[in-house]
Amino acid sequence: MKPKGMALDTRVFEVTEAAAELFSTRGFLETSMEEIARAANLSKGGMYHYFKSKTEILYAILSNFMDQVLGDIDVLLADTGSPEDKLSFLIRRHVETYAQHMHAARVLLKEANNLPQKYLKKIHEKERRYLSAVEGIISELLGPKTGKDVLTAVTFSLLGMCNWIYSWYDPAGRVDPERLSEIIMAIFTKGVGGVTTNSIGRVARPCNVFV
Repeated sequence: MKPKGMALDTRVFEVTEAAAELFSTRGFLETSMEEIARAANLSKGGMYHYFKSKTEILYAILSNFMDQVLGDIDVLLADTGSPEDKLSFLIRRHVETYAQHMHAARVLLKEANNLPQKYLKKIHEKERRYLSAVEGIISELLGPKTGKDVLTAVTFSLLGMCNWIYSWYDPAGRVDPERLSEIIMAIFTKGVGGVTTNSIGRVARPCNVFV
């Protein structure tokens, strides 16, 4: 028999996974607690044993996802390796996390503003911590003479490439997360000309580019 705490953790995970998929595909406002309960194989009453509201579920999804994104960040920042190696590791970690948690990534980028300010502030604090880490590594790469405005533009350009894979990338396609991270690293450091151009089949799923 599972220990009580383990059973609780499993149930919470199942609820947040079910809710992340519903929020991702249908939207936070369009999804009801009853629908989440059904997707998680719980009664509506049973659902309230774990979460009192959709807002609590949304916060749990986003907080846990940002913890995944921030994983290993302190170890990476303390690393004495080259900026290129650190950036390569960071991009790979980012892409792998998004590929493994695509629904949560989409919810973060499209539904976070449905959180009350007290919860949103906590998510933004985690985002700022990650942004600072990325900016620090890029600053090492570009050198101390890089202007703040340039550093900001370069940092957000990289994050744009990494974050928006949620809208088009198919992890089940022939470009695995490791290869995608190599492509992003090559584009970022060498330009499009630095990417090998051998065709490797399906990369993306159908999508609306600007949605």
